[in-house]
Order: sequence, then structure tokens, then C-alpha cells
Amino acid sequence: MQHPALETLAERLSEQSRCEQEDLCRPIVQQITRGKPVTLAALQTSLQVGQNELEQRLAKLPPDVEFDQAGNIVGLGATLVPTSHRFQMGGKLLYTWCAFDTVLLPPSLHVEAQVQSTCPVTGQSITFVATPEGTVLDLSPASGVMSLIVPAQRSDCSRATFCQQSLFFQSEQAAATFLADHPETLMLSVEEAAYVGRLVAQSCAIDAG
Repeated sequence: MQHPALETLAERLSEQSRCEQEDLCRPIVQQITRGKPVTLAALQTSLQVGQNELEQRLAKLPPDVEFDQAGNIVGLGATLVPTSHRFQMGGKLLYTWCAFDTVLLPPSLHVEAQVQSTCPVTGQSITFVATPEGTVLDLSPASGVMSLIVPAQRSDCSRATFCQQSLFFQSEQAAATFLADHPETLMLSVEEAAYVGRLVAQSCAIDAG
């Protein structure tokens, strides 16, 4: 599959998709991946900030962040709201906003996850295990691929723009029509995508450190 060097893709993704409030984003994602909504009271305690400051910081989060009716956070990359990307971790059934999140979160959180998604063209189920080391085990079918765009600017990282073009396909052949309609989209093997996910996770960890 023709695409820029994987290291180059990871660098560009890291630059454009990095959370500007890592100390806020990380505990949110960690709590969601435990299978529980994130209460604002718990965030306030975790960050040791007042209510006004917390509200100001939450207002600066991406507009895609999902809240439930009680005002708790239930989605930021990982989500408790069902999507087509099932993400089972530590016995908890979760979901992710896009295909790339399934290979980004395990090395980011140092966990293993069982992933199940669906090819939007053929309806074929795609399953694999995503490891903390950024590798893929038991991929079925072995021909599975992932579409991905490299955002030109931070605004292109929105769920509507990025995630709608980060999908799993049964094979390159199954993805051909999608690629024809989305010429800006790259196609990676699932293993290549997992390697990129590991590099992005490492970059974000270094920046947060």
C-alpha cells in the first residue's frame, strides 16, 4: 500500500491530534475505559481545582466530548455510547469513536484490548487483539485494512472529519470504492496502523511527562 513513511504519519498525527490539556484528557479516558462515566466532582478532586476553573478548562475541550443527561463525561476517544467499533478491555465492553482509536488506546494506557468492528462495504466482522506494545494478534480476516487521514490542521481532527474516515475494511479490494470517493484517505494494514498508534502514544506520553 502506497503511503508516506509510518514515522512521518505518526509525527503529523501527533502534532495535530494532541490533547492540549493532557492532565485533563488522560484521567477522563482512564476513567471511561474502566467502564464508568466521569463525574465533574471526581475530576475536580483529581485536578485539585475549583469548580470555576474546572468549568473553564472543560469549555476548552474538543466539542465532540460526550456527556450524559446528568452532565457526566461518557466519551472522549473511548466512549460508553455504542459505535461500530467495539473495544473490550479488562472485562468491560466499551466503544471507540474511530478505527484508529482501537490501536492508539492500548499503548497509551498500557492495556490489551479485544477489538471487533465491521467492514462498512461487505458487513464482514473484523476482529483482533490490540496489545500495549502496539502489535496486533489474531487478526481476522488477515486481509483487514484501516483507512486514515492525516489532518492538515487541528480543526480536521474533529470526530466528524477524522473518525468518519478512519474505518476498518475487509480488504483493500473492499475499500476501493471508499478510496475513490475519498482521495485524501490513506490505507494501512492493521499492523501498520497499530505501529503508528504506538508511535503517537509514545509521543504524547513524552510531551505529557
